[in-house]
Amino acid sequence: MRLLAQPGRVKTLAAISTATLLLSLPAFAEETYRVYVANEFGADISVIDSATGEPIKTITISDRPGEVRPRGMAVSPDGKIIYVAVSDFYPQRETPEDKILAIDVETNEKLSEFRAGGNPERLAVSPDGKQIWASLEAIASGAGYDVATGKQFALHKVGIEAEGVAVSPDGKWVYITAEATHTVSIIDVANNKVVKHLLVGNRPRVVEFSLDGKRAYVSAEIGGTISVIDTEKQAVIESINLGLDSRPVELAVAPDGKRLYVAGGGTSAVYVIDTETNAVVQTIKEQMGRRPWGISITPDGKRVFTANGLSDSVSIIDTDTLKVIANVPAGRGAHSAEVGVVPSK
Repeated sequence: MRLLAQPGRVKTLAAISTATLLLSLPAFAEETYRVYVANEFGADISVIDSATGEPIKTITISDRPGEVRPRGMAVSPDGKIIYVAVSDFYPQRETPEDKILAIDVETNEKLSEFRAGGNPERLAVSPDGKQIWASLEAIASGAGYDVATGKQFALHKVGIEAEGVAVSPDGKWVYITAEATHTVSIIDVANNKVVKHLLVGNRPRVVEFSLDGKRAYVSAEIGGTISVIDTEKQAVIESINLGLDSRPVELAVAPDGKRLYVAGGGTSAVYVIDTETNAVVQTIKEQMGRRPWGISITPDGKRVFTANGLSDSVSIIDTDTLKVIANVPAGRGAHSAEVGVVPSK
């Protein structure tokens, strides 16, 4: 991934009073979620209370910001562990900083880490929670790791500049995007081999499956599109046009499967897509932070969170009204967002 901002740059939200919005943000007693934001330039993770928008903790990943960066994250099936891809700022430099970290949602402490050479960028966890798959940007590969041991059990060549990764809901398939070759590589997990490379939009970033696994959605940052893949046919069946200026990156499927939320970094917007019709039903721009790249949704479907890289903030969206209800501070270069579940006492 090519950097679009300088490591030392810090932006502030314009025309939005964070304090005022926080005071007006309603709390929901039943919500027991925490939002984790990987701050690429700050080399840390911001932890935010999903119900109040208040910061809980900043987890330091490295004391060398500008050299070490956390980027993609994934959450365990039970929501109790957040996995973070950590890499060197210079993809071709072999370094021990290339690794995957596990963070306990209850304590916000690091549980473990293991080596993942090749500049890991994004992660996906298998439905049973036993495997982690990573895109390895520097070596144009996708790799699978055993969660219990940290050992690599699979390594496959995919397209150049491997980026997004997703595991199908049945655990049988892994899809990995490649920015430079504009492709999605499909890995058969049981047979441990790449079975197909699909051409998608220009500079594909992130891939997500529908809840039933029948569709996969791929954001194309330069193309300004979302490719819709029929997973049974393993073919692109539709391209949803968001506009060349949209620069879509991360995707989040609603828990009921009816909506796809798209972070549009170019327009500082979130696009809401009806998954039945593949039509854009809403574009959320008012009070959004600058350059949303990361996006995640709470398991109850009530809140969407975006990681905004140019305003170093998180925008919180109410999914009933489809409006931004708060902007809260994150760290430098907010990159990705994930939601963890706090265990019940």
